[in-house]
Amino acid sequence: MAIVAAPPAARPAVTGLDHVPIAVADLEGASARYRALGFTLKPGRAHDNGIRNQHAKFADGTELELITAPEARDALTTAYRRHLARGNGPAFLALFAPSMDAAAGRLEESRIPHMRRGPIVSLDDRDGLGYLFLGPRNASPTDRPEHFVHANGATSLIAVWLAGELRAEERLLETLGARVSTAEVYVPQRASVRVAALDEGDVVLLPADRQLVAGRKIVGATVRVRSVATVTDLLSRSGFPPVETVTTSRGASVFLPPAQTHGLWLELREPGSR
Repeated sequence: MAIVAAPPAARPAVTGLDHVPIAVADLEGASARYRALGFTLKPGRAHDNGIRNQHAKFADGTELELITAPEARDALTTAYRRHLARGNGPAFLALFAPSMDAAAGRLEESRIPHMRRGPIVSLDDRDGLGYLFLGPRNASPTDRPEHFVHANGATSLIAVWLAGELRAEERLLETLGARVSTAEVYVPQRASVRVAALDEGDVVLLPADRQLVAGRKIVGATVRVRSVATVTDLLSRSGFPPVETVTTSRGASVFLPPAQTHGLWLELREPGSR
C-alpha cells in the first residue's frame, strides 16, 4: 500500500512582535522616565504632521516607541490626540510579518478586512482590530550598535498583553500562524488564559476586566533582559520603589506598574524563557 505524505504545514505569516507605540503627552518627561528605567533611547526623525518620538530599540528589530502628537493635523495625529485625552498608554501594536505579500494573502483568503499601505498592512476597525497592524521591523540606516545597549540589559520585546473581548484577535492570530492554547501566565498575578504563541514571542489574551482604561486592549508588554539582578539594582539606584522578583517556569521577572511606565504593565524577564 502506498504511503501518502501529509502536505507540509503552511509557514506562519507572522513570526513575532514588531513594536508597541506608547502615546505620551509629555515626550521629554516620558523619555527621562524610560532612561531612568535603564533604556537607551534613539531620537526619532522629524514628521511632517508634527509627530515626535523616541525609540527603545533592540538588535532583533523589536522596540518600544514613545510617541506624541502635539496637535491634530491628519487622521493619525487626530487618533493620537483622542487617545491622549484619556491618558498615556499603548495606542497600537505592530506584529512582525517577514513577507507582507504572504501575510496579505493569508488575510485575503480568510476574508479579514485589511489595507496595504507601503511596507505595512493595516487591519480594519470593523471588528475592533484597527489598533493592530503588520510591519517589517524597523532597521534604520542610522541605527548604531550603541542604540541597542541598554543599562537594564534589555534585548527584545517578547510578549504583549491584550485584554478585552478578543475573539476577533484570536481568529486573526490563528489565521496568521499563531498557535493558540490555554497556558498559565503571570500578569503579574497568576492566571490561566489563552496565549497565542509565535515563533519569536507571545500575545497574551486576558479578560476585559484587566483593561487599565475602558476600551483599550493593550495593557502590558514583556521585555527580555539578561539579568533580573541587574534590573533590581538599577531600579534601586534610580530611586524606584523596591520590586519583587517572581520566579516561574518561564524565568525570573520583575513587574513595573502602569504608574511608572506611562500606562502599561512592563515585565522585565530574565533569559531562559519566552
